[in-house]
Amino acid sequence: MPLKRPSNIILSAIFLSFLLLIDQWIQADLLFLRDNIQQGEWWRVWTGNLVHTNYYHLGMNLAGFWIFIFIFKDLINSTQFLVSLLLLITGVGFGLYYLSPQLMWYAGISGALYGLYIVGSAYALLDKDFITGLTIMVVIPSKIIWDHIYKTGQTNADLIGVPVSTDAHIYGISTAFLIAAMVLLQYFYNLKTQES
Repeated sequence: MPLKRPSNIILSAIFLSFLLLIDQWIQADLLFLRDNIQQGEWWRVWTGNLVHTNYYHLGMNLAGFWIFIFIFKDLINSTQFLVSLLLLITGVGFGLYYLSPQLMWYAGISGALYGLYIVGSAYALLDKDFITGLTIMVVIPSKIIWDHIYKTGQTNADLIGVPVSTDAHIYGISTAFLIAAMVLLQYFYNLKTQES
């Protein structure tokens, strides 16, 4: 019996996992460094999301990333996944640059990762999986707001070796709610067009 070919989103996730691992070897060239960005190294706005402070940090984010993949692999195709991820990384990077001027450097994909869960929950709602969709739409923002207000996350900070940037998480879910709104509007527009 032949093996079942992995879906495109699984292949995209494998590629991204390897990319994040390889990026650790050139971390210094990719970190979000405000001074370097101001000197013209604009790629760091995006690539700062693709490197991590250490392998514990990378491992925690990859674990969350693969949990996302297994929850939503049947609801999101690889194009939706990659476009959403690019938009989320852009939202986090530019959010940090323009809205958090006190932040001098950043590393990690957690802001975009939290955002992916919000985008995934929009697709779950469209699939009429209201339990998953609504639970994630409530739990993820609640956790991030709690962390931001009460400065929780010391255990994670100890593991990754730096304070957790809750600003990145806020920019990630804010961008994600915009993407989710566009997904839902597109769905209802297509539905209305088909009925006409």
